[in-house]
Amino acid sequence: MASAVLTDRISTLTDNFLSTHILSKISYRDVVRSSLLSQRWRFLWKKLPILCFCHQDFEKQKDDMINAIINNALLHLDAHLYCLDLQVAMDNPRTADMNNWIRLAAEKQVERMDLYISYRDPRTRLNAFSMAELGDCVFSCENLTALIVKFINLPRVPTNFGAFRYLKTLYFVGILNMDDAMLEDFMAVCPHLRNLGIRGCLELEHLNIRSSNLMYLNLGILSPDISLQVACPLLTEISLTDCEQHQGLILLQEISRAESVKIINLQNYSKGNAINPGLPSITVLNGFPQLEVLTMHGPCFQEMISDEISVAQLILPNLKMVHAHIGPHKGGQSVNFLGFLLRNCPLIVTRVFLPKRCHKIIQKKLLDLGKEFSKSRLSIATRRRSMKWNEFCQSCDKYNEYL
Repeated sequence: MASAVLTDRISTLTDNFLSTHILSKISYRDVVRSSLLSQRWRFLWKKLPILCFCHQDFEKQKDDMINAIINNALLHLDAHLYCLDLQVAMDNPRTADMNNWIRLAAEKQVERMDLYISYRDPRTRLNAFSMAELGDCVFSCENLTALIVKFINLPRVPTNFGAFRYLKTLYFVGILNMDDAMLEDFMAVCPHLRNLGIRGCLELEHLNIRSSNLMYLNLGILSPDISLQVACPLLTEISLTDCEQHQGLILLQEISRAESVKIINLQNYSKGNAINPGLPSITVLNGFPQLEVLTMHGPCFQEMISDEISVAQLILPNLKMVHAHIGPHKGGQSVNFLGFLLRNCPLIVTRVFLPKRCHKIIQKKLLDLGKEFSKSRLSIATRRRSMKWNEFCQSCDKYNEYL
């Protein structure tokens, strides 16, 4: 009886609901399997607004079969394509029929694209000569609102191309053929850009980021000698990830001219030497007078605040929230830094994550600090494993509510 009731409930759902809220949230391999359920489900895959292909879908398929499956899925799609998500591993990424995929997606008026083609063998490293090629067809996707490209060679912007009129999110990860001129050309054709991410683009030497609408900037894994200029009057949030310690401080110093910044995320800086005279210190944060939320995660917490004199010179009159993930290393600079902020800034909440095997010195210092301040201002959570960045941000409800 229960199975009959369940069957009736599913049968009452519309095709649009089934394709949008159920089939769009599973892998394409499972979507194909669902077509065997009944006559009604046989052609629902043609109405998917989101096409998601992952490497698990093609574990035993050759490159030509992968191309055929993706081409067939896009060719027979009858619905408007909201998102094309390609996270595919191939024996040879250069054999990917990328241009045809993008051409077919453009015909379906695709709005979001997340493209990543890698080697099936994880021991094989991608380089600029082995990556898949993204052709000029990407500029025919006039309805794009988000473009995320990972480890794929990009084309030059055609001189006769107008603009991505709706593009608001642009992320480049591991684009090894990108130079300064190419990045500036891409930003020039995105007049309404609000979110920009650049990671692992090692050929860049001079980052010149100018945008009247940009609000979020994510930088990471860049050339050690890269220079940066930022002219973004609406810039609100900055994320610096996987930077060398001094490089991260220098980048912050260059960005500090953007006085509108309210949120700064610092994640997983590589360890370096103690801060030397003549190099920027943690006092670069004084260049952000509107700073309200500070997130520090990974070794940067121990390395960036070793100079107690510079910490005493911090002036953060609007800082309300701090989220810190303290490592297991010996030393108490990070705890002293938190104590300074709690005593001198109008903090509403300080959330600290501590590894299970954290050094006893840090544990004792945090215990003493916890006695001085109430749990409403200082909360400490202990974890057995390192947190992923997404978990770290999502774990604090107040932080999410604030954003």
